[in-house]
Amino acid sequence: MKILLTKSAVLILIISLLTSCKHDDGDVAKPANPNETELITTVKLLVTTGLATRTEEYAYRDIDGDGGNAPIIDTIRLFSNTSYWVSVLLLDETKNPVDTISEEILANEKNAHQVFYSKIGTYNLTTTYLDFDDHNVPVGLTVQLNTTTGFTEKTNKLRIVLKHQPGLKPTSGVGDESLGETDVEVYFPILIQ
Repeated sequence: MKILLTKSAVLILIISLLTSCKHDDGDVAKPANPNETELITTVKLLVTTGLATRTEEYAYRDIDGDGGNAPIIDTIRLFSNTSYWVSVLLLDETKNPVDTISEEILANEKNAHQVFYSKIGTYNLTTTYLDFDDHNVPVGLTVQLNTTTGFTEKTNKLRIVLKHQPGLKPTSGVGDESLGETDVEVYFPILIQ
C-alpha cells in the first residue's frame, strides 16, 4: 500500500516536528550566549588628582532596578583648572559576592565594550581615554578629566554610557556610541569650583 502525502501535509508534518523540539538551556551543543548584557546596579567613579593625596568616590546606585526606588546619585565635585584620573567600577550588587563587571570587561570583553562620556549643560571639561582594547580603540574604564573654569550651575551633568558592541565595535578610531546595546546609562550631577 502506497502512502501519498500532499505538499501541505508534508509542510504540516515538518512544522510539527520543528515546533515540538524543546530547547534545553543546559544543552552543551547550544551554550548560553557569553555576550549577553550584564545587570549593572552600581557605577562608581574613583577620582584621584595628579598628586594622588586622596581618592574621592562618587556612585550611582539603583539596586532594585527600574520601577522601584529612585537611584541614589552622588554629585561629582571637582576643582577648576585641575587634572583628575578616574577609574570606573561597574558592579552587580544583587549578587553575593558582588560581581565586578568592569574586571570581566578588562579581562575578557574589552573588544566588545566601550564607555562613552558626554556633557549635559554648558561647562568646560575634557575627557581623555587611558585604556584601550586589542585594536587600540578606547575602552573607557580609565580616563583623565581636565577642568578649566569653575561653575555652580546645578543642572549640569556628566553622562556615562557603557555600550555592549560584540562584533560591532570598530577596530580603529575612537569608537562609535551609536553601535550596539546600552548596558548602563547614568547621569551624574557635576559641580566645578
